[in-house]
Amino acid sequence: MRKENDEANLIQALSIGKQAVLPKLYERYADRIFDVSFHLLKDTGWSEDVVQEVFVKLWTNRESIKQDVDLWPFLYVLTKRECFNKLRSIKRSHSAFELLYYHIEHHSDSADGLIERKELAGEIENYLALLPEQQKLVFTLSRIEGIPHNQIAEELNLSKNTVKNHLARASKHLKQVRSGRNPLLSLFFYFF
Repeated sequence: MRKENDEANLIQALSIGKQAVLPKLYERYADRIFDVSFHLLKDTGWSEDVVQEVFVKLWTNRESIKQDVDLWPFLYVLTKRECFNKLRSIKRSHSAFELLYYHIEHHSDSADGLIERKELAGEIENYLALLPEQQKLVFTLSRIEGIPHNQIAEELNLSKNTVKNHLARASKHLKQVRSGRNPLLSLFFYFF
């Protein structure tokens, strides 16, 4: 009964934003989260990343946590989701890395490689030129310059949803018109 009251007090303190409870919750649950993560990922570093992500999500979602239930099932679900997200990310990154590594190994130092990189940059610019001006600007700011959506919205005097819509339309259009003969161009548009 004491443990249940203690956990209820910790959850209540967490929900009102008391950061002092985080180390206590970390001490109580970090090993269990790590064990679940390691069972799914089979990697210490990735499992440690998942532990951190789970506690970040716990903090950001603290107001929606029900105070009258056990916290572990909530953390367990967060842990599994983060593990599956990590696995998807690893799979995408691994495929992209293999393709880029192959390309670098076979073309990086040759004159053909330099020409091919210039051609690739030219093709990307040609495809971007096909977009309506606003979509092109939003796509360039977000995907190429790495500016966050909310900052783009402020700078262009647009709503955040409008920025997202421009990005979605631009990405869809670029994926439809990309050249199937250039795998690096396809990879560029796949990730952007």
